[in-house]
Amino acid sequence: MNLIQTIFLFLGLLNNNHPGPKPNNWAKAADSAQLALNTQFWSASEQYYKQNNDGHTGYNYWWNAHALDVLVDGYLRTKDPAYTTRMNALFDGMYKKNGYTWTNKYFNDMEWMALACIRAYDATHDAKYKELAQGLWDHIKTGWTSLHGGGIIWQTGDPSVKNACSNGPAMIIAARMYKLNKNEDDLDWAKRIFVWQQAYLVDTSRGIVWDGWGNYKETGIYTYNQGTWVGGTLELYTITRDEMYLQSAIKTAGFIINDRQRFSPEGILKGEGNGDGGLYKGIFIRYLVQLIQQGRLDRATKTAWLQYLTTNGERLLSNATYRPDFVFNTNWSTPPESPKMDCSIHLSATMLLEALATVSK
Repeated sequence: MNLIQTIFLFLGLLNNNHPGPKPNNWAKAADSAQLALNTQFWSASEQYYKQNNDGHTGYNYWWNAHALDVLVDGYLRTKDPAYTTRMNALFDGMYKKNGYTWTNKYFNDMEWMALACIRAYDATHDAKYKELAQGLWDHIKTGWTSLHGGGIIWQTGDPSVKNACSNGPAMIIAARMYKLNKNEDDLDWAKRIFVWQQAYLVDTSRGIVWDGWGNYKETGIYTYNQGTWVGGTLELYTITRDEMYLQSAIKTAGFIINDRQRFSPEGILKGEGNGDGGLYKGIFIRYLVQLIQQGRLDRATKTAWLQYLTTNGERLLSNATYRPDFVFNTNWSTPPESPKMDCSIHLSATMLLEALATVSK
């Protein structure tokens, strides 16, 4: 589908008060979400996605890294060159907004960008994405210290804080860089991060991932940290075929899906607010889908988890979509009060719709 067709599709949806497309129309819903991302949140003058569509023009490095990932989703699904054009514009805009550099003090910010660039390179073979991913990865490795037994720090200047969000994504980067370059050192890094994170940040009896070293509170269990652990252990499984990694991924994903009190009430992945929290569950969805596709799940588990995704998508479109704007609530079970939303929330919903479009092919 080309850009003009997409625009006409979106205009058609604007005049349709139906609760949403049927399950076999996930691609159309994803098209509409992608178009709304650009009409509602894109800064045409500065080429980045703004914090919200209510006048807050703030720049969030890691949100925009996930926006690049979402554009890759759209391109892989459609092969529409409009996506690569927007990817190029966002790449340039992010560089300028970040002060003509790609580094900052937050290691997790850079990790999200490295992950997006690896996928962008795989999708387009544009060398600039691979070069940036490698440069960021080289810098990220300098964040590993011996304090607390190892692990990558969360931010420069705060060596005692070692979080799941700065280690889980790094494990995925290391494994994917190994797949890209066949450098054994990258695989060693992935395994090293796994060993440290499992020892210090994972409750292996339940499969849950804690927020950070020393922060072992039940209130500090966030869906995105579960997602990156699933993603990292899945990557190690696909490389080594060691069942230990696969079972770890399955246990963590299953914990979130099957906990119908805190994390999936009525089978719907919980909302974690606006701001940064708006992105959390989209990240979990991204890696859950990869586990479903690559994890060699038994038939019953795969069927149940695909139904979980479908239920979330149907609830999102029937209950939590504000029309005609086609923006979403952070709680996928309840209607949004207004069309004014943080971009993070929109990105998570778009990840879900792109995921459903992928698995329904």
